Amino acid sequence: MTSIREWKADEYQKSLGFVPKLATKVLEWLDVKADDKVLDLGCGDGILDIEIGRVLAQGGGKLLGLDRSPSMIRAARENVRRKEVGLERKCLFIVANTSDLLKHSAMAHQPEHFSKVFSSAAIHWMLGSSSGSSLDDDGPVSNRGRKFFEGARYVLKKGGKFVFEMGGMGNIAEARAAMVGVVARTLKQAPENIREPWFFPDEEWVRDMMEVKVGGFEVERSEMEWRPTKIDGRGGLEGWVRLIGDKLFGLIRDEKEREEAVREVVRLLEIVCRREPAREGGDVEYVVNYVRLRVVARRL
Repeated sequence: MTSIREWKADEYQKSLGFVPKLATKVLEWLDVKADDKVLDLGCGDGILDIEIGRVLAQGGGKLLGLDRSPSMIRAARENVRRKEVGLERKCLFIVANTSDLLKHSAMAHQPEHFSKVFSSAAIHWMLGSSSGSSLDDDGPVSNRGRKFFEGARYVLKKGGKFVFEMGGMGNIAEARAAMVGVVARTLKQAPENIREPWFFPDEEWVRDMMEVKVGGFEVERSEMEWRPTKIDGRGGLEGWVRLIGDKLFGLIRDEKEREEAVREVVRLLEIVCRREPAREGGDVEYVVNYVRLRVVARRL
């Protein structure tokens, strides 16, 4: 099985640091109250948790952030400590595999503990294939979806809310097509044999999974939003491609071939994602077609 390299906080800040800045709407939907007990799945470097923690600091609320990357968890602890005096007493961060909460000992002993479960720009990774190749198949996405949402249901109080934003159907489609095509050709595999590390569903799939297959949830609100997004991290388009496609490119064991694949994908996206400057002498920008899926579901 291909090993999975965890994201580093500095790489994330360089190439994807703009992502939390675009999460204002899902935070509004979360509607944090001062006494909420919040579980953040895939908390990353904790930037959004600072906003949540400021509300919880006004009452008896607490936040637990989980992420599988030790580097991200260290950054989250440091960001919370540095940004606001005393906020670290409200926010705890733990390294954990959030794809299956019931395997985590801390979660297994906390049934119906949280009033809010939250996630931003992370669930599509949790539901994606962990292996990347059909040769190392980790089962259909329906199995991964059941495990994930059953875990969320287990830790959520009755009447509590699961509020999340993730990539929706059609998200970064041009980048996915380029990456899968180039990696498949390099490996001399059919494209359908390359299992993507992401899964981008639509509203119907989420509703069926939560209300029917898993049960115990009622989807109260959902929406899909097409959001063309300028890649404006310090790493530029190349940094974005390297980080987003890291798991796919990692299937190519030969270093030279892997680097050639990265550069080919970057060249393709420089063509299809290029936005010409509006005025002479302006900077060329690169815009990727993000599609966001937002959901508010109540625990029955």
